[in-house]
Amino acid sequence: MGLKKIHSALASALAVTAFTATGLFAATAYQNQVGYFTKGQKQMAVIGAEDKEISFKDSDGNEVLKVTAPKAETWLPAGDTAASLVDFSEIQTAGTYQAFIGDEKIGHPIIIADDALEDAAKASLKFFYFQRASIELTEEYAGIYARAAGHPDTAVKYHSSTGITNSDSTFNGAKGWYDAGDYGKYIVNSGISTYTLLQLYQQNKEYFDKLNLNIPESKNTVPDILDEIRWNLEWMLTMQDPTDGGVFHKLTTLKFSGTVMPEKDVAARYAIGKSVTAAWNLAAVAALAAEIYSPYDEEFAIKCATAASKARWWAMHNEAAYFEQPAGVNTGTYIDGYPIDEEIWANAELYRISKNPVFTEVFTKYPFKKFRWKLQSWQTTYALAAFTIATNPDIFDMDILDSAKACIFTLADSIVLSLENNGYGVPLLENDFNWGSNSFAANKGMILIHAYILSKEEKYLNAATAIIDYILGRNPLDISYLTGYGVNSAKNPHHRPSQADGIDEPVPGMLVGGPNYTANDCAKKFVQMDAVAKSYYDNSCSYATNEVAINWNAPFAYVIGSLQAIYTTGKTYDITTVPAKFLEVEGIKTARNLQKQVSAGSKLVIRNGAVQVQKINREGKVQYFNIGGKRIR
Repeated sequence: MGLKKIHSALASALAVTAFTATGLFAATAYQNQVGYFTKGQKQMAVIGAEDKEISFKDSDGNEVLKVTAPKAETWLPAGDTAASLVDFSEIQTAGTYQAFIGDEKIGHPIIIADDALEDAAKASLKFFYFQRASIELTEEYAGIYARAAGHPDTAVKYHSSTGITNSDSTFNGAKGWYDAGDYGKYIVNSGISTYTLLQLYQQNKEYFDKLNLNIPESKNTVPDILDEIRWNLEWMLTMQDPTDGGVFHKLTTLKFSGTVMPEKDVAARYAIGKSVTAAWNLAAVAALAAEIYSPYDEEFAIKCATAASKARWWAMHNEAAYFEQPAGVNTGTYIDGYPIDEEIWANAELYRISKNPVFTEVFTKYPFKKFRWKLQSWQTTYALAAFTIATNPDIFDMDILDSAKACIFTLADSIVLSLENNGYGVPLLENDFNWGSNSFAANKGMILIHAYILSKEEKYLNAATAIIDYILGRNPLDISYLTGYGVNSAKNPHHRPSQADGIDEPVPGMLVGGPNYTANDCAKKFVQMDAVAKSYYDNSCSYATNEVAINWNAPFAYVIGSLQAIYTTGKTYDITTVPAKFLEVEGIKTARNLQKQVSAGSKLVIRNGAVQVQKINREGKVQYFNIGGKRIR
């Protein structure tokens, strides 16, 4: 039976068959294995407990709450199981508890505390320190995961695809974060990751100003999260061509390294390609960074603002500079043939920090219409613009403000709606379980947090909590997808340092990709088309289900960090906050354009029986894309 063909008859059958013989098997509970907030929502999914009484006892064996399990409901991604979603939010005293049915324990110990998720939140941010390039990780900060410095990147070569033909030329491309389980550094993926963490800080300054991550910069007066982000920002700025403001697409070797530690990967490293999407990403991130870092380092803030305006101008004059993987290069591509969303995002960021009306022209050029309301990802950044616009009502005009808010609430309400008649209480649909499914979950959580900031409606906060519960164990595999956290956590991520360091436990705080019904690597044998949420293999051979990536960890860090900050401070971001001062940011003309100008516009064509977008690339070559912007080869 295919994924799309599961229908209501199956749902009904599951609900019946799972409970016709409940006496034949013990109840099973799935829960957040790390912890619950004292004042927050607390739920577990229990199989085989419909109408049974569930007793919650403290560490001394005293019963503190008794709940009758509600009617069992199916959650189709789990396949052949139906669950009762048991709520025990009434327990609001910190401590360790255990659930029972009769004398039988079900589930794992239940941890309730005001700071229940702080350690996991800190670990998800500390992950970025462990991903640092160009620096030794010492025992003082890395513990048993200390390692030698890898990839100094102080003499990076220019690949011919950059348009720089002097084969002897090099530049300093030091610092930055390794992108994923490999050692490449990619502007497009760094863009959304860095922006997400900057937003986490911006919206929760009171909490993060005091949070110590134990990194080399922890002794200075700058918040640790900003020091960590700056490590990557400074690399991103090195990727801007000083001659014209364009931005190189990626910095990698010509092919992926073997499974070795960073210092053992000594192949030549290159700046590869120059793309319009890389330019827009740098413009957006550098603009936001300029405002956030201004109180700490005015010179750096000005540098960021200048870089943003130069990148914007280059992108406007090189609209068809789509990245194409050069022959002989076999590292990640991050190809995106539809840069309008990045353009909207970057201009929103630039207008927010400057109030220069030139940056609002894009909203007339590309209205923020309903078909653009999509979950955010590295290739689809409309929602990032919506986040910025909606949380700045005193800066943006009412029409664009209303469109941005509508985008967020439409997405958030659809996520909340998916919780109805859902036995696991997980706001994920079957189609979410493909490559990086846990990042879909985390990015949905980011939508929900923004909806909560805008409305203060608890349903959005609770749905975001449910997503963290899912990732940390309330799932049909009873696994925490965050390394190092939970009774049963992922142990074998596709992550070169964790594979090559000789240490049994992986680097902690990494979110693995999660179930993927499209897996075609060693996890293929675990794919269950009728139980897609179980299509997972905890093995380093499975990049399709068990790789890690900065753009997966960042939204997870945002959601878990925001929840911890909200429950710690009792406050949410004040959307009337505006920059302490508006920066002077202009559209600076470039000295020259490396890319040929192309005729403006694209057109829809019927090709191979489908509607496609026909475009002309910078060399005059015709290219075709589907309506979603994916190139058709």
